[in-house]
Amino acid sequence: MKRRASISLALALLAIFSTGCPVVIPPVDVITMSNTAYNFEFNDTPWTFTVWNKAPELMATLDFTVSSNRAWLVINPKSGSSNGPDSKKVITATVNRAGLAAGTHTGVITISGNRAISKQIQITVYSRGDTQTANGWTLKNVTSTYSAPYLLEFDFSLRDENDHAVHASPAQFAVTCREDGIPISSETDSHLATGSNKQLLAFLVLDYTKSMSDRIINGDANHNGISDAIDYMQDAAKNVFLDSLSPDAKVGIYEFHRADRDPVMIADFSTDKEYLKAAIDGIWPVVRSFPAESRCWDALFAAASRFSTSEADKKDEQRAIVFLSDGRDEASDHTYQQVIDRAKQRGIALYCIGFGAELDLTTLQLLASQTKGQYYPASTVEQLGVQFQQIVNDLGGQYILRWATLKHTAQSFTPSFEIAIAGRTLRYTAQTPYVPQNYAGDRLRGELRVVASASSDTTTAFLRAKYMPRYITQMVFDVVSPYPFTVRLVNAADGGLCDPAEWTLTPSGDGPTTIKHIAIRSALPDDIYTAIPYAAFGPIIEFDFDVPIADLNTLFTSFTVDNSIYSVENNGGGQTLVVEWPPNP
Repeated sequence: MKRRASISLALALLAIFSTGCPVVIPPVDVITMSNTAYNFEFNDTPWTFTVWNKAPELMATLDFTVSSNRAWLVINPKSGSSNGPDSKKVITATVNRAGLAAGTHTGVITISGNRAISKQIQITVYSRGDTQTANGWTLKNVTSTYSAPYLLEFDFSLRDENDHAVHASPAQFAVTCREDGIPISSETDSHLATGSNKQLLAFLVLDYTKSMSDRIINGDANHNGISDAIDYMQDAAKNVFLDSLSPDAKVGIYEFHRADRDPVMIADFSTDKEYLKAAIDGIWPVVRSFPAESRCWDALFAAASRFSTSEADKKDEQRAIVFLSDGRDEASDHTYQQVIDRAKQRGIALYCIGFGAELDLTTLQLLASQTKGQYYPASTVEQLGVQFQQIVNDLGGQYILRWATLKHTAQSFTPSFEIAIAGRTLRYTAQTPYVPQNYAGDRLRGELRVVASASSDTTTAFLRAKYMPRYITQMVFDVVSPYPFTVRLVNAADGGLCDPAEWTLTPSGDGPTTIKHIAIRSALPDDIYTAIPYAAFGPIIEFDFDVPIADLNTLFTSFTVDNSIYSVENNGGGQTLVVEWPPNP
């Protein structure tokens, strides 16, 4: 067949030459690609496609170029050559959303070659309009939250030129907040904090299926009868992920390992890291006799459903699910789209490590990007620990900016802000106008909540601030519990608002007791400029109980605040602090 085609082409050319007419050789159809269209949706991960010469009998060597018609669509490499179907060239397309307006955008990738018919790939991209870049650094995944009393809050991540999270102290940033382009006045203030100021709630969803547990595929370097993939996953979950978390971070664990059994919750949310590590160690002895098919989507859906639907809880929490998968799941009752929908409803970011021989990259990228999480490829078992560490780094690269507007009318304004650090300035303008009247509230009323968790041996609770009014330099609490407990201040390194280096905590008695009168004071409580920052949020006190308490609603029989120190009669400003206890259902 190839011989006949070559003879026909030669005869056609001979006929043209014999007429004496100008020679015009028509282009030939030799270019083909692995895809003719691709939708990035919200994905940040580069996409690869292949180009090759499908008809070497018509063109022995195809030299081609690749170009795009949009500045935000970056191609690498921009040229290549192919001698046939066995000589496929990989091309990478990357989307740069910096400055890209919110909405749907389209572009075209064109593959051209000398004497070859050009081919095109249609590209679609979604943008939230929340990505800004300065000298290689990117401000992305901005989420705005408006609430009472007159609060504006923006959660965002900051990443460097290598797409790694930028870790910096909030004091290193210069921050400017604007309302309709005008900087807010000195009579209010902005509060920039790291993600640790919000309580981290996370589920680990661990894969014990055949693809992970197979020692032939994944090795058994230490000859302990457990595949290296399981060993590395468990070690990273225990000694990388859990060890990196702040004391008030609450983590739960799900595992999945066979199609005929529902995924199992090994541990509900707990702050007890040793208890969680022991729970992970106990999984393999139970599942080792039957590691089989994946029900990853069911496990993720079940984990996402454990998060509260309360908007008040979401306001004070950083929510995440960390999981490992190859993206192939044919046994689950739920679909990956249902997982995405549930995660978005509950405000959960999905952090996915992609591992396995049959990787469904597109699905895993969708799960991460549509929930404002991140995707991490792991081509070897050794990279599992590396990618768990990267997740830890990325969670630490989250920031929250909050301010309380002084406006209170029905007149809306457009909020915006800029942050400057290391010679770079990044800006963001909110997509939704702010109407102060819609978020009216008592600026003098501080909101506190108690968050508790129990393990098999102990119980821990944290008193957290959701909102602090101006000039709080001291707090006095009367706490009664059926169980003996001890108290301490939370360090600033763990997001604490009253660092023990600058504040003192004076309980009414030493050691475990069931009743405590607790006084917290700044170094100079009569100096209003030593106060907790206005509108601040974060942990304040840790309560430790040496017994497991099954019903956490019975942790305290009363938890009251002495607000008389701020009464007008005592020359105070009229501030009040309210503790949410027992917790709202």
